[in-house]
Amino acid sequence: MIVTVYIQPSAVAAQASDVIHSTIAGLQTRQPSAFIIVNGDFNHVKVSKTLSNFTQYVTCNTRHNKTLDLLYANIKEAYSATVLPPLGVSDHNLIRLVPTYKPVVRRQWSVEVEEELRECYRSTDWELFERVHGEDIDGLSHCITDYIRFCEESIVPTKKVRCFPNNKPWINGDIKALLNRKKRAFMAGDIEGAKVVQKELKKELRAAKDSYKDRLEGRLQADSSREVFDQPTPMTSAGQPGSSLTNTSAPPPHLSFPSSSSSSSSSPPPFHTSPPLPSTLPQEACPPHTFPQDHSPSMSFTPGDIATPTLIITTS
Repeated sequence: MIVTVYIQPSAVAAQASDVIHSTIAGLQTRQPSAFIIVNGDFNHVKVSKTLSNFTQYVTCNTRHNKTLDLLYANIKEAYSATVLPPLGVSDHNLIRLVPTYKPVVRRQWSVEVEEELRECYRSTDWELFERVHGEDIDGLSHCITDYIRFCEESIVPTKKVRCFPNNKPWINGDIKALLNRKKRAFMAGDIEGAKVVQKELKKELRAAKDSYKDRLEGRLQADSSREVFDQPTPMTSAGQPGSSLTNTSAPPPHLSFPSSSSSSSSSPPPFHTSPPLPSTLPQEACPPHTFPQDHSPSMSFTPGDIATPTLIITTS
């Protein structure tokens, strides 16, 4: 949901903050999990305390040497802002917000990697953990968990990929190549060529969706229902953070809005050869236990999903 705000220079700051707070609170009550953007010309009013759970992303001057036009969103670390020249005769600069995509880290599993990991575990003196921690069950479980993670990170190679929020799970390399061909044909003015590519793209999309459906049905038949229901977001477009990948923060789509009151709107790590476990457990194998941080869910919008309330605040 996008809320556009314009506060007149003569407006009372406290009253303006109250109106914004009540409007946003109402939207969050109706749609608790919705992605909300509040942007516009705030003039002299500061609403950082009013929108305490929101992040403000405009960090450059928007009118002369002042930052009057702001954008708040209810997720963190989503955008970086750059300033552009004013549009037409406006005296407010344009602000371009670019998503700060974070790479998705995927494990590259193979038969050889699995066998090497098994050999690492077979060569481990598991009784050493018990001798070190004794009756401390929590410390023992945390240390074993961290050691298993340490072995996996040392042996299993990884690959970093860029995951965009509007990518559906059936999108593959062939489809991306066709999309790029269609875009190049369109930009070159080759309308007929773009239509030909569109027909190929339609066939590939149908085949990819059928393949994805068969894959999900196969997992259900193999009693791997957890793998199926770990992916509600791509199938329902619901913004949920559940994912089996690490470091999977995907910000919302690209935004570019005019900042004026008239605007409408590693390389894989080397393979590890397991040495005999030393007589004392390395300290690196037992780091302090930490839990993974929550990440922002990926977003997917359709025109019907976006409401755009407009607040125009004047003096009472």
